[in-house]
Amino acid sequence: MDTNAVNQAAATETASYRCGESRTVGGVEGEGAGGTPLTNRVPLKYNAHISMLLRFGIDSLYLSYPGVLSEDWDLKLSRLKVLAQMEDEVSQSIAQVTICEHLFEVRDKGAGRFSFVLVDNAYRIQVSNARSKSLPLAYVQISSEYLTHAGIEKAEEGLRYIVNTLGMVNEPANVSRVDLYADFCTDCAMDAFDPLRDWVTRVETMTLHYSSGQFSGWSFGSGGDIVARLYDKTLEVDKKSHKFYLHELWKAAGWDGVHPVWRMEFEAKRAALVALQMPKLSDLLPNLSSLWRYLTENWLRLTVPTDSDINRARWSNHPLWDFIGAAFDDETEHAKLQRFNPARLPEDERLFVHGLGGLTSFMASRGIEDIGEGIGEYIHQAKAYHVVRSGFKHDGMEKYIGRKVKAKNRRYNTVLNAQQLQQASIDS
Repeated sequence: MDTNAVNQAAATETASYRCGESRTVGGVEGEGAGGTPLTNRVPLKYNAHISMLLRFGIDSLYLSYPGVLSEDWDLKLSRLKVLAQMEDEVSQSIAQVTICEHLFEVRDKGAGRFSFVLVDNAYRIQVSNARSKSLPLAYVQISSEYLTHAGIEKAEEGLRYIVNTLGMVNEPANVSRVDLYADFCTDCAMDAFDPLRDWVTRVETMTLHYSSGQFSGWSFGSGGDIVARLYDKTLEVDKKSHKFYLHELWKAAGWDGVHPVWRMEFEAKRAALVALQMPKLSDLLPNLSSLWRYLTENWLRLTVPTDSDINRARWSNHPLWDFIGAAFDDETEHAKLQRFNPARLPEDERLFVHGLGGLTSFMASRGIEDIGEGIGEYIHQAKAYHVVRSGFKHDGMEKYIGRKVKAKNRRYNTVLNAQQLQQASIDS
């Protein structure tokens, strides 16, 4: 790639990008928190403000692999997809496939024009059929959790083996979308910026996000080839994504566990990457810093308005924006997520809090307060209920539970059901 491409694009478009401003301001779900002076280590001081960078890099990565699915895999995935569409849960439960030590759920439907969808906690792979002439062999989202654990190169290397197993790959991976991010703490009042004045951007849509009257962030250019978001990541983790593994990684970088962590995030889709001469993963990875500089210098800026100068291109950056813009210049080695499970396991809260809801309701309805008695009576009455419900004299509940467990084996990527059922057949 020509490493000057981003800078050349910036030079020709700076005036129009910096003279644009938001025309719409709205509110959607979110929640904010006020800032107080930070005490974390290695702070960066700008005027009266203190900001500290915690992490930066690629959060989401979507790749496509030009090529053709093999006939054998087309037949195999077609059979598994049919099983996933069956009405009985046992047939559905064996709609699974193991590829390169990854146990994937095979979904009952395709996605868009892609015929097959394979999912585990590391990859979501959309696969075309063997007759497709225009689609890539595979379109893949690598999960942010796996990227945080393995790193980009290792995650893509493993994915390449999987895709090459499925068919003939014609060329290296294309980048369909990349999300760059920087996580930081600051004592700036993040809701104090004037949306129609302080922000200088090429897009015409800007949204402030609130929940219960509290501010949680900004978004710019929704639906476009480039989208930006500046938001309270601690709140998003608590209320939505539940990526609590980020807490330990932030703490390793100096977060005190109290102050909100803000995320500046840019989502760049393929059309933008092609225009910036970064169509391939091999083009993108060496030029992440240049791409970040382009986005923070020419696509979006937070400024300090000068009333005496009507040319907004000459307005200085807000000190916080200079700090954000320099994030990818940092050479700090980030801690990686040490533990990763390719299975999509339910959260402990769901298992041990919500999971007890049925038991406690049963105990209250029967006037039972002792937990041991409650569990025993619950099992006894549940067995009687399922004998009547299923028509089996002795194993009604066991069969019911067996079906449900196999269905969740598939959903959670934990057990290869076909192998288990085959062994059970041999044993019987």
